Amino acid sequence: MKRVYLLSTLFILISFVPLHSQTKPIPTVFDTLKADMADKEIRGLVLDMDKKTPLPYANIYVLHKNTGAITNEKGHFSMNISGLETTDTLRFQYIGYKTKKITVGQLDTTSVVYLKEEIINLSETVIFGSVPDLVSIVKKVLENKDSNYKRTTSRKQTFIREREIADIVEFKLKYKKSTIDELDREMIKTIEERTPEHVTSYTDFLGHFYFNENQDDSVTIKIDPIRMVSLKEEYIDDLKQLESIFESILANTGEKEYWKIRSGIFGTKLDLEEENEETKIDSLIENRRKLTHYGRYVNYQLGYSLLDDKDQWEFLHKTGKYKYTLAGGTRVNGEDVYIIDFEPDNSGLYVGRMYIAINTFALIRADYEYAPDKTGTDFHLLGVGYTENQFSGSIYFEKKDNNYLLKYFSNRTGSNATIDRNLALLKKRKRFLFDKKLNELKVGINLSVKMEESIEYLVLDDMDISDTQFAGFKQKKHMEVIYVDQFDENLWRGYSIIEPTQQMKEYKKQEVNYGE
Repeated sequence: MKRVYLLSTLFILISFVPLHSQTKPIPTVFDTLKADMADKEIRGLVLDMDKKTPLPYANIYVLHKNTGAITNEKGHFSMNISGLETTDTLRFQYIGYKTKKITVGQLDTTSVVYLKEEIINLSETVIFGSVPDLVSIVKKVLENKDSNYKRTTSRKQTFIREREIADIVEFKLKYKKSTIDELDREMIKTIEERTPEHVTSYTDFLGHFYFNENQDDSVTIKIDPIRMVSLKEEYIDDLKQLESIFESILANTGEKEYWKIRSGIFGTKLDLEEENEETKIDSLIENRRKLTHYGRYVNYQLGYSLLDDKDQWEFLHKTGKYKYTLAGGTRVNGEDVYIIDFEPDNSGLYVGRMYIAINTFALIRADYEYAPDKTGTDFHLLGVGYTENQFSGSIYFEKKDNNYLLKYFSNRTGSNATIDRNLALLKKRKRFLFDKKLNELKVGINLSVKMEESIEYLVLDDMDISDTQFAGFKQKKHMEVIYVDQFDENLWRGYSIIEPTQQMKEYKKQEVNYGE
């Protein structure tokens, strides 16, 4: 920014020199800015004009260009303006707020964009025969889901950010018995000491997803990765050494032998996949990830956007548990939209706001979280406990050709988990009547951990493709992963991603802090 102001001052002074004394046109401030934009990013903040609060996941479009950005959870954004003119117009859009348009040149001189809330009184714009039945409106979201959110064979450029944080409050292992040489008393003590008290993981992915509308096919998603960057903690080397010990133990399993974990009367067999030569090579190369595995992970996360989960979308599926209030209306991409607030009326979990199209009953946007004093899964039995005490979700669909396409979603969960039980690792051989016990490890485990997980999923570009194009794309087996000690902006220069939070920028790989 200092460079821009310096250049602006310089050229203002030059502009007072008589033009007729020049043999070439004098460059203007905009000419200079244009030259400086060859490889430049603009950063800013989008705020509510009155409350001065950040507007998370606001949409920013470059008019007449197939590019744009989105603010992060704190309202910050960054945009690569390479190839744009200083006179190109940016449109800032947030549902329930007046759209604001400013030029690239104007944005380059200010870092904060204010949007004014605009909630319309629907009685002034829409004629109702009677007061709208809000419960009926909400129910119609699911009734019209299949017609509003039609699956298509498509290619989507997508950015995904994952974040995981775990704090181990307590971790104790009490050695009881072992007939497994590698897992003796000393090794159990080492495992206890080498388990880190704090774990943080950030992973950013950018790439193209190919989706197949025929859900009956064996392959419904293919991935063409552009880049994946992940924060690598120092403790990973210690954990890999411990992991290799368990891998070598489990690998020494005969044809009729198997491993089982048992706690009291409960037990489960370990599913040991046969390790082929390719898998062995993969285990030696830590900077790559198998794309078929990542595809399954993405498909799992996308389940959130289907609106099918009755727990995560309780306010759609179980309307009897909620009180709905019509906050007003607005217009989104040329269609009238209800703004409906909701809160628990009986035993509901969530409080939030949703935007539902008046004519199609499509859920366009929802922002919600656990209501005060509410928790999700709360399980405590036989020494095992799990409480989900934090959840917030946000989702936005954009209308295109009478279809509503996922633009982004984010959700964040926080939970506490505890275990205070005796565990046994058993190796057995199958026999006709009773399987024979070959080896056994018994330990008592006392664990208490706090966890936070979040994911942000943003579709940057979306285009329909033919079945032939989908079939013709050949997915590679692996993608490379770039591991870093801390966030490096240069790795993403020139790419459109969600602006990292300040916490993420400042986070640096910490020295290992092992439990006492």
